[in-house]
Order: sequence, then structure tokens, then C-alpha cells
Amino acid sequence: MRRWRHRTNRPNPSRGRIAALALLAAASVVSPASVAAQGLERTKADLDREVIEQAAASRARGQQGAPVLVYEIADFQCPYCARFSTEVFPRLDSAFVQSGQVQWVFVNLPLPTLHPRAWAAAEAALCAGGVGDGFWPFHDRLFSSQREWSDADDPHEVFLRYAEEADLPLPAFEDCLLGDRVASVLLEDIVFAASARVSGTPTFVIDNSQVVVGLKSYEEWEALLQEALRKKNGAPRRP
Repeated sequence: MRRWRHRTNRPNPSRGRIAALALLAAASVVSPASVAAQGLERTKADLDREVIEQAAASRARGQQGAPVLVYEIADFQCPYCARFSTEVFPRLDSAFVQSGQVQWVFVNLPLPTLHPRAWAAAEAALCAGGVGDGFWPFHDRLFSSQREWSDADDPHEVFLRYAEEADLPLPAFEDCLLGDRVASVLLEDIVFAASARVSGTPTFVIDNSQVVVGLKSYEEWEALLQEALRKKNGAPRRP
């Protein structure tokens, strides 16, 4: 799977942090203690950057350079998004994504006025991707168990249990959650959704041109993707 990012030239906040640390080091008196402290800071900055980059890349599913690219813009607490994930997407994944015809990218759009725990769930999924390349298994668990964590007194504890069951590194996962390590990735998703003028979930963008709104059946999606593939192959539209 390719290391995917939205196709924008957005600055990387962690790179700015590294540059600032370098300037600070140059201006400081060099001593063993200061060198050690700066080394620890650089290591932490590097780790933060790696988590952010891996979290961003983990949202993409399927072959890099696949003929068709689909963005799924969704909210983990949205019931229609859950139905798509559990009832429709597994068949699409098997028929189109795993066969190398379609690359599928999940874009978070938590809608807090409707779904107050969607932001926390999105961060948990991105942290799973950032610390253990576990975005998609966590995505599946969040949707299949949507009512459990949505109704829980403390969803954080539920997310930790999901992470443990998925064999994710728990200290790194919890540090990612508590430290808002992936907030910049989540904000990037929201900006992307806003630029596409998306206000509801689920919404899908096929090849940056066709927008599909709402829950569709597998048969409807099959027709949409086959038509997108025909366009890429230059074949005439089927009557």
C-alpha cells in the first residue's frame, strides 16, 4: 500500500518543530547535558512525525496507482456509515480493491453536533494506524461495535480494549490518544471534506470528479465502479 496523503501542499507541522529545535541547539551552550536533552527532543519529534505520516498513509487501502481512486468521507458514529462498512464495503473490497482495480481512501469527517464521540473514535482509528498499521482493523471494529463505544460511560477504556485485542502496542496507542498526536491528520481530513463541499456522511468522491451521497447498495456501487473503470480504459459506455 502506498504512503498516501491528500493531494495538497499542506505544511508538515512536525518539520517546523524540528527546524526550531535545530536553531535552539545552535544558539545554546554545548554541554553533555544539553546535547542529551536535545537528542531526546529530536527523538520524540522524529517519533511524532513517524506516527503522523503512518497514520495518514494507513487510511489508504488497495494498490498504489490503481485505475480508480475513491475517497470515502465518513463519521465513525454515523449509523449509515456503519451499515455501509458492514454490509456493502466487504464485497466491494473483495471485488474491486483487493483485485487492484480501485484504491479506497477513508477520510474522517466527525460531526460533533450529531455524534459527540465521533472525533475521539477518529483519533483512536488514526492512532491505531499510526502506531501499529492497524487503521483498517480498528475501523472495522468501531463500525461493527458502534453502539458499544457510543453508549459507553468511558469510550477511552473501550478503545484501549479494542487496541489490546488487536495486539497494538498499548503504551504507544494511549500516548497517541492522550497527546492528540494525530490531530493534524484529522484536521487535514476535515479541510479536505470542506474543500469538496461535503457536509453529510457518508459521501464518496470517485476519481476527484463524481460525488456519491448516502448509502448505496452493492449493486449500485458495482455499476458505478465498472463505469469508472470503463472510462479509464477508454471503452464505450455500456447501453
